[in-house]
Amino acid sequence: MNTDAPTPSPVVVLTDVVAVLGDFPALAGASLVVGRGEIVLLRGPNGAGKTTLLRLLVGQLEPDAGKVQIGQTVKVAYLSQEVVELPPKLRVLEAVQEIAHRIQVGDRELSAGQLAEMFGFTSARQWTPVGDLSGGERRRLQLLRLLMGEPNVLLLDEPTNDLDIDTLNALEDLLDSWPGTLIVVSHDRYLVERVCDNVWALMGDGKIMMLTGGIEEYLDRRRAAAVIAPSGGAGATPIRSSGGSGVDSRAAKKELTKLERQVAKLDTKEAQLHASLAEHATDYERVASLDAELRELQAQRDQLEEAWLHLSEQL
Repeated sequence: MNTDAPTPSPVVVLTDVVAVLGDFPALAGASLVVGRGEIVLLRGPNGAGKTTLLRLLVGQLEPDAGKVQIGQTVKVAYLSQEVVELPPKLRVLEAVQEIAHRIQVGDRELSAGQLAEMFGFTSARQWTPVGDLSGGERRRLQLLRLLMGEPNVLLLDEPTNDLDIDTLNALEDLLDSWPGTLIVVSHDRYLVERVCDNVWALMGDGKIMMLTGGIEEYLDRRRAAAVIAPSGGAGATPIRSSGGSGVDSRAAKKELTKLERQVAKLDTKEAQLHASLAEHATDYERVASLDAELRELQAQRDQLEEAWLHLSEQL
């Protein structure tokens, strides 16, 4: 390791930040430094403050205490989990070109049409009115418009939601050559391991810690805290090992099967929600309602999948 290598100049600095939502301190004395060009993953259980942190960085929230400092030349773009209003009468390509006609990504220059095709909008689909797009297509278009603005700090909150395999691959290829700073919240382990340099964790105590051991250290810490149970509404029971006896093993395998069935049921319900989003694509209020329901379902599935992961590793 070269200890003489220059440290990247910071673009984001949080110092002892407190952010209270209602009566709950989502962040309590949190500190964080992200350098220019870093690609950072934020991990933590649901409700630990990940989205709150992103909203602080983009200026949608003000801290109740502490300081948030953003570099003077920083241009931030934020992909939230929420459905945003898009120009319904424009066609897809026009909506992208409304931001810019070309973008420079690393050593590549891409036209609006080329980038749109990378993200699953074929030449024919690029002439579809925005108002006719499905919820997943709207999210892709939202990301496209952010990228066309050529930000140098990109905040992504669960960017792989609603993306098919081909679009996921295109996103990963693009982020591989992303020249700016990237802060991403994601449960997609493949994306994380391929793209991210550093892992910062919010463990639910209001603080942020850098994990030099990456995702494995995060999982170890979650196991050590015995956070292996899904939310109460999912109906699963925590499994606690007492030395690996046959009884414990059988109980764990039974619980594992139960978790798999619960995930399968959520997958079916998610597919139904996506179909409803496509059916009501032109009804913004209905889309927003369905999107909120979809995000809640995905949060439940994330908890179930994390419980499954911990339990399978325990076995």
